[in-house]
Amino acid sequence: MTHQTYAEEIAAFTADLTIDDVPEEVTERARLHALDALGIALASSTTDFGTAIHQAARQLGTGDDAGVVGFPTRLPAASAALANGTLIHGLDFDDTHIGAVHHATAPALATALAVAEEHRSTGQEALLAYVIGLEIGCRLAGAVPGELHDRGFHPTGIMGTFAAVAVAARLRKLDPAAAVRALGLAGSQAAGILEINGSWLKRLHPGWAAHSGIVAATMGAAGFAGPATVLEGAHGVYQAHVGRVPDRAETGLDTLGSRWATTEIALKPYPCCHFTHAFIDAALAVRDELHRRGARVSEIACIEAPTSERLLHQVTEPRESKIAPRTIYDALFSIQYATALALVTGRVDLAAFYDERYDDPEVLSLAAKVTCPVDRRSDYPAHFPGEVIIRLGDGTTVARRVPASRGTPDNPLTTAEVVAKFMTTAGRAVPQGQADTIAAIVLALDKEPDLGNLVKALTRS
Repeated sequence: MTHQTYAEEIAAFTADLTIDDVPEEVTERARLHALDALGIALASSTTDFGTAIHQAARQLGTGDDAGVVGFPTRLPAASAALANGTLIHGLDFDDTHIGAVHHATAPALATALAVAEEHRSTGQEALLAYVIGLEIGCRLAGAVPGELHDRGFHPTGIMGTFAAVAVAARLRKLDPAAAVRALGLAGSQAAGILEINGSWLKRLHPGWAAHSGIVAATMGAAGFAGPATVLEGAHGVYQAHVGRVPDRAETGLDTLGSRWATTEIALKPYPCCHFTHAFIDAALAVRDELHRRGARVSEIACIEAPTSERLLHQVTEPRESKIAPRTIYDALFSIQYATALALVTGRVDLAAFYDERYDDPEVLSLAAKVTCPVDRRSDYPAHFPGEVIIRLGDGTTVARRVPASRGTPDNPLTTAEVVAKFMTTAGRAVPQGQADTIAAIVLALDKEPDLGNLVKALTRS
């Protein structure tokens, strides 16, 4: 018996899955995650990087296939997906599959929106394709948990490209052979290094993944051949990027259609790197305890925040820029700063990062008191744990450990909390009535005859 390649298994699942195969719990979660992402994209559309990606996408060519969130522009599908994927991830507020360390929605939804519009697909067809993208992206990234980050790669940029191919293949009704060709071609377009250095690079990764996935699907449909062994081959994506090839059990391809990764994806309550979230939860709990005791933050002498060893270089180093951020990404990816911000202000929200200065003397003074020893109890990447241990000047110690942060499957946000977050993010771009309309459409997306009403609602006046 001849075994299917990984790409062939993905192509078969992509072609065969029906909406009746998907549990209601899965489609309900997918609609919530889509709503969350679109609110973030709207907020991003008001920023400097949002303006820049919109302008760049327009310069890549003209077309009338699909819209860009927040803008009245019509573009070719690949260009619209480039912009929308970047906008969804732009504030680092979008969802994450914890075990895979993968921002699942951004590349999958950006592709689904663009190609569904292009092909006048129904809301139900778009939703199903989006779920397919979530399932594929999470599995491919989760097969090598944390290993892409260890090598300096962004899993979303790499594996999001394959998720985007699956979405586009489904909506364009590619036969499995064409989808395999497309997946093979996507391997040479999958990209995303984490050399950010104050730039906007990371924001681009899911947008580029969506763009590349659509390009690969177009070429595969035209008959351009791609390698069926793109993932597991001797020179394939896994070997090239992490130096090993995971087996089928590790990829989870054998559980497609029976285990739903969509329900495992975490939503963010804080607009910063997910690796910092448990520390923020812990710091907020410590802050409450200090207030209960009648103590003040100014009495803190030192703070320990034990950190997973494999994450030290990403969210604690170099120490100079993490305790006194020079750029927004320094602040977003700093355990020291996030911990101090939570302790001093009691809130970690969009305003703290995008409306207010991140050089508050009280916050910076406290951030300088934070040290990050290795967390020997960490089970990263299964979870992103966090712990905050403070010592007051009188020797009193107050500590809190958070094994799994708010918004993760172990401690999920409620539907009301997700909708409230959407109203906050969308409210930075559109009036409340318009945000209400968007929410009503997305939460019943499978009832929409096409995406016309949604695209209209997502346009800023």
